[in-house]
Amino acid sequence: TSSRHKAARLTRELGYDAVVLRGAGPLDEQLRAAAPDGIDALFDTVGGEQLRAALALARRNARFALVGALAAQLSDDALAPTAISTLALIARSVTLRGISAADHQDAMPDYLREFGRALREGAITYPYTRLTGIDRAPGALCELVEGRHLGAVLVEL
Repeated sequence: TSSRHKAARLTRELGYDAVVLRGAGPLDEQLRAAAPDGIDALFDTVGGEQLRAALALARRNARFALVGALAAQLSDDALAPTAISTLALIARSVTLRGISAADHQDAMPDYLREFGRALREGAITYPYTRLTGIDRAPGALCELVEGRHLGAVLVEL
């Protein structure tokens, strides 16, 4: 995450075991401290240097789900590659799999039902910030990218 405030909320309120804080030292060192035995599974929404650091700690047969590419989306080059060692992936039998919700539309009704049930019952929490008015949309996007909000940012029309 991008701020100490968000890191504290993630651990205190949402039950995270550890948080890697962008700008608080080398990512690989923070990840190694958080996962001293390595990484078995990762749900990656960013790519870039975060993905590279996690791959360096991938255990044998680790599985990485790639669901976003925020690092590339926020760079000057949306097609910017992430340098990874294919030899290390092969040697440790690491699986990288790109996953798009568009490929699983049939699961959407079940997802919405179960997600809604879990929210209503308090089994999960979903942090969000609600802003009112279409005129707030450009600023909301900038604030989201800057990491000023935890969770989703909703612009109510």
